[in-house]
Amino acid sequence: MKRLDGIYRGYDIFEKDKVWKIELEGKTITTFNKILNVDGKASCMTEIDRIKREDYHERERNVQRVDAQVKLDNNIKKARNNGS
Repeated sequence: MKRLDGIYRGYDIFEKDKVWKIELEGKTITTFNKILNVDGKASCMTEIDRIKREDYHERERNVQRVDAQVKLDNNIKKARNNGS
């Protein structure tokens, strides 16, 4: 198995006889079968970008949930202080 030039966004991309493999910290994330006339490295990079976007959106959702919970907690405290 041949490791390609460096690391792309923290992921390793490997080329093997019939597959492309994406790894993160030594763990296989996904593999792609090689297809004639398809740039496997570009396909791997596209998949890594998709994973990164998904991670970003998940973090944003978590931040929004925390913000909403803090706002709710603050509203409850205000209501209690107002005698409600």
